[in-house]
Amino acid sequence: MSLSVIHPVALAEMTALALSCPPGAQVEVGVYRGGSAIELMAVAREQDRALYLYDTFTGLPCYDPDMGDAMRPGDFADTSVDDVRELLPDAIIMQGLFPDTLSGDPEQVAFAHIDADQYRSIRDAIAAIWPRVVPGGMMLFDDYNCLDGATRAVHEAFGPDLPRTASGKAYAIKGRYDLAS
Repeated sequence: MSLSVIHPVALAEMTALALSCPPGAQVEVGVYRGGSAIELMAVAREQDRALYLYDTFTGLPCYDPDMGDAMRPGDFADTSVDDVRELLPDAIIMQGLFPDTLSGDPEQVAFAHIDADQYRSIRDAIAAIWPRVVPGGMMLFDDYNCLDGATRAVHEAFGPDLPRTASGKAYAIKGRYDLAS
């Protein structure tokens, strides 16, 4: 069974973007089984960075079809925090609803991989993490252009003109893009 549902090309693009970021922590919101977090952990080790992982580990928490959500509560529940902790013992794993699990750390985020699948979760991740992103740091939105709720949350926050990877994932770079007014 694969640990990631993300296409290998998109994983390689994520890794390249993470490697290009200035100093600071790495963050992933929406961990599932830890497949993409394995790639981020390799970058974190190479660059001596902390990796923070946020997930309920009990499946998706919310559903709002009016905001473009297609995934239902409980989707992606076939995982466990213990399995991910065993897989990534050096990561800082925060179980629960995001942003409730976001404490004072990390203060400075270099790279954030947002893979939360639903409008409200992505909107909340942007609001909570973007102020912590360092100049030149970035947020990558995995579900952009795949799930309507994800695309809507990104457009509401940044507008529709963010750069995209070859596989169509949008990303925002602090200092080049700011939150829409």
